[in-house]
Amino acid sequence: MKKIIMFIAVLLISNVASAKNIVSVNGHNITQENLENFVTLLVNQGASDSKELREQIKEELINRQILLQEAEKDGTMNNPIVKTEIQLAKESIIVRSFLTEFFKKNKITDNEIETQYEKLKKDQSSKKEYKVRHILTDNKNDAINLIIKLNADTSKFAEIAKETSKDESSKLNGGLLGWSNTEEYVEEFATAVKNLSPGTISQNPIKTKFGWHIIKLDETRNIEFPELSQVRPQIEEMLKQQVLSNLQKELRSKSIIK
Repeated sequence: MKKIIMFIAVLLISNVASAKNIVSVNGHNITQENLENFVTLLVNQGASDSKELREQIKEELINRQILLQEAEKDGTMNNPIVKTEIQLAKESIIVRSFLTEFFKKNKITDNEIETQYEKLKKDQSSKKEYKVRHILTDNKNDAINLIIKLNADTSKFAEIAKETSKDESSKLNGGLLGWSNTEEYVEEFATAVKNLSPGTISQNPIKTKFGWHIIKLDETRNIEFPELSQVRPQIEEMLKQQVLSNLQKELRSKSIIK
C-alpha cells in the first residue's frame, strides 16, 4: 500500500513540474512543458541542450506570445488566408511526421541502394559525352559559305568562330561549348551532334530557334559514372520517392473518392 501511495505521489509531483509556469505574459502562462517541448524539437534537429539554449528558447516563447496577443487583438487570426495557411502548415507537419515514422519502419536497405546503383550505372554505360564547337549565323547562306570555307581547312574552325559567330558566350573560346551529353541542347542541335564523327563538321547548316549553326565535334568519351559513395544519398531519396508513390497509389485505391 505504501509503495502505491509513493508511486501516485511521484506522478503528482511530475505532473505539477510539467505544468509549472516559468513566466507569465499579460496573464498568459508559459509552462515548463512548453519549454521542454521546444527544447526537444530543437535537439531533434541537431541542437545541443544547454542553459544558453533554454534561455534563448524562453525569450523566444515570450516574444512569440507578445506578438500572438497583438495579432489576436487586430483580428489576424480571423483572416481567411491566415486560417488556410495554418491548416496547410498543420497538415504538412502531420504528414511529414507520419512519413518520418513510416520510413523508420520501412527503411531503404543497402541491397536496394546497391541494386539501383548498378541499374543506373548500366543504363548510363552506353551513353557518351560530346565535346562540341559551333558557329552561329543569322542566315542560311552565311552558314553555307562558312561550311565551304571550313571544308578547305577544318583546323581554322576556332579562328573563324572568333571572327564570325553570333554566339557571344562561346565565340571568344573558338565556339567551344565544352563537354555535354547533348540533353541540354535543343533537339535539332543534339541530333546533329550525335550524327557527327570526331573531327568533322556538319555539312548542312542546322536551323534552331537561335539561328543557323555550323557544328564541329572535337571528340567523344564514355560518361564516367560516379562511385556509389558519391551518389548514395540521392539514390536513397529516389527509392524513397518510389516507395512513397506506391504508398499513395495503394492508399488511393482503398479510398472512396467522389
